[in-house]
Formats: sequence, structure tokens, C-alpha cells
Amino acid sequence: MASYRTRAFEALLKVGIRSAWRSDVVSVPRIRERVAFMDAMFRKSPRGATVTSVQADGVPCDWITAHGANTGRVLMYIHGGGFSIHMPRLYASLAADLSARLKARVLLVDYRLAPEHPFPAAPDDCLATYRWLLQQPGVEPGQVMVAGDSAGGNLTLVTMLMAKQAGLAMPAAGWAISPGVDCDWSNSSVEELQGIDPMFSTQALGLMTPYFGDVDRRDFRVSPVHGDLAGLPPLLLEAGGKEMLKEHPAMFAERARAAGVRVEDRVWDGMPHVFQAFGFIPEAQEARARACRFLASHTREGLALAG
Repeated sequence: MASYRTRAFEALLKVGIRSAWRSDVVSVPRIRERVAFMDAMFRKSPRGATVTSVQADGVPCDWITAHGANTGRVLMYIHGGGFSIHMPRLYASLAADLSARLKARVLLVDYRLAPEHPFPAAPDDCLATYRWLLQQPGVEPGQVMVAGDSAGGNLTLVTMLMAKQAGLAMPAAGWAISPGVDCDWSNSSVEELQGIDPMFSTQALGLMTPYFGDVDRRDFRVSPVHGDLAGLPPLLLEAGGKEMLKEHPAMFAERARAAGVRVEDRVWDGMPHVFQAFGFIPEAQEARARACRFLASHTREGLALAG
């Protein structure tokens, strides 16, 4: 059974987020107002870490570095938010914790958002950031990890596929949290699963319509499950057991394994969408520890983590 804090968090999600999908027209400004209210609950600057802003080939990013982190080991983290929303305080807090666990610097990518900047602005920004990262002094691909959640989980997979197509070196490993991997939604049971989801209903998918526009949803930059998956690095894909996207990690993992990729996929029973991002949930702490052990085990130095 999910912890008391998780159950309380689900109640907050139902009131603060899911209720916004009752209208036939999804209002990005209204959703941004709601999530900004939630984001304000987090500290402006994360404890135990420094934050340094940088331009990665024109893409604004933040270096978030916990005390004692190895500057040569890097996690590039791509935030979620339906390609339209960012919660900078939440993600700075998450990045600081991951930096401490991995003893690595975290590069948090502030890619352009829809509807102001529709596809392919987000994947283009993420690829530009990854290319820039590989060019930084002291950074080696064997010490680089890439992770992201929700839309950022999608972009994590898309970035690696685009990097491979561009002839760039692959990172050591990737972690995709609740990624949408087939964004025409035709091969998953989102209609049936919306009843268990405390955060989303199918109306929420309309949040991404301004981002996708008229693009072919089978384009691998939209639906990475349709990409050439051979040659990707070891991957960890996760979802919550109480979310509409819970089938997507297994969907991607099946095709990735067939392409020779080492991949682990897991559904966390009783958990909502992207619970890993909310550190006050006990299960999030467990998930972060497991994911960091996975990521670190594939870096060049193979850092051993106690959790």
C-alpha cells in the first residue's frame, strides 16, 4: 500500500491539477498558474548545493552541484510539464538531491516551451545542450548520464536518438520517468486507465496539442518508440501504477531489447505520475536511490552507491 504521504499527495493532485481538465479547452495559462502555486512550496535555492546559470549554445540551463560532487561526472536532466510548463523550484530541489546521490554535477535544461515555441523547439534545444555538454573541458561521454520525467522522459529518449543520428557519442546511461513514448496514443490504454489516475484524464492530453501541431505523431522526435533504437545506452524506464502512461515504459523496453539495448522497466505499484520528483514521498526516496545506483553503475568509474 502507498504511504500516507503519497495518499495525501494524491488528494492534493486531484484538487489542484486533475480538476483543471474538466473543461473541453485546456488553458495553458491557467495550468501554469496552478503549478506555479505548487512550485512556490519549494525553496527558491536548494539546500546543500550551488546553482550557476549558463547558456548551453544559446539554451538557458542551470548547473546544480551538491557539495563534494565530482565535476567530471554529469547528469543532464530534462524536466517534465507537457512541453508547456516548468516548475523550477521543484526541479532544482530534485537536481540537488540527485547531485548528492550521484556525486555528480546536474545540468538542468530550460528548453523552450509551447505554445510559444512548438515542436521541434524542445528536442532541438535538448540536442544542442547535449552537444554543448560533450564539448566542455573534462567531460567524457562515459561519465555523462541523461534523465528526465514525463515530457522530459520523452525528450530524454528523443535526445539520445537524435544524438545517435547526428553521430555524437552516447551517454553512459539514461533514466526515463513516466515517458510518453507513443504520442499518437493509439497503442496504449489511456482511455481505460484514466479512471485510476489522480493527476490526469484524457482531456489533459490536449495540453500537448499546441506543441505537436500537425506533425506526424510517428516521427521518432515525437514518439521515440518508432526510432532506430539499436545502439542506445543502458536504460531505466519507470512509471507509476496509478497513471495513464503506465504501459509506456514496457512498450519502449520491448522494442529496445529487440534492438539489443540493455533496458530495465518498472511500474511502481500504487504510485502516481512522476512521484519520483517529490522528495517528501518515502517511495520517491527509494526510487531515486535505485535509479542512481543504476545510472552510476554504468559510468566509466562505476561509482558504488549505498543509497
